[in-house]
Amino acid sequence: MVSVSDVFRTWQETFDNKDSSKLAELLTDDFQFVSARRTMNKQEALDWAAGGGNETVMDNLEVLHETDEVSVTCHTANSTLGADGLVMVFYTKRDGKISHGRVVRQEL
Repeated sequence: MVSVSDVFRTWQETFDNKDSSKLAELLTDDFQFVSARRTMNKQEALDWAAGGGNETVMDNLEVLHETDEVSVTCHTANSTLGADGLVMVFYTKRDGKISHGRVVRQEL
C-alpha cells in the first residue's frame, strides 16, 4: 500500500528532476487531480509535474489522517505563481495506489 509520505516525496522529486516515471507508478490509470484551477487526468498531472509544476516547492508535510483507503495532508507550497500557500489534500486510494487527489490551497 502506498503511503502518502512516499507520494509527497515523489511529487517533490518529480518537480526537481523533471521526471515523472516514479510518480506514474504510484497513481492509478484513472487518477484525477482536482484543484480550484483545473482537473487533470493522470497523464496531464504527470506532464505538469515533470514540467516543474510552476516551479513549486513543497515542504512541511503533516499527515492529518491516513488509512488504506484515504489520507488527508497539509503542507506548504510556494511557486512562481507569486504567492506562498498552505495546501490541504484529500487522497483516495485503490489497489495500493492513489486514485484521486483533491487540493485546496490558501495563500498565506
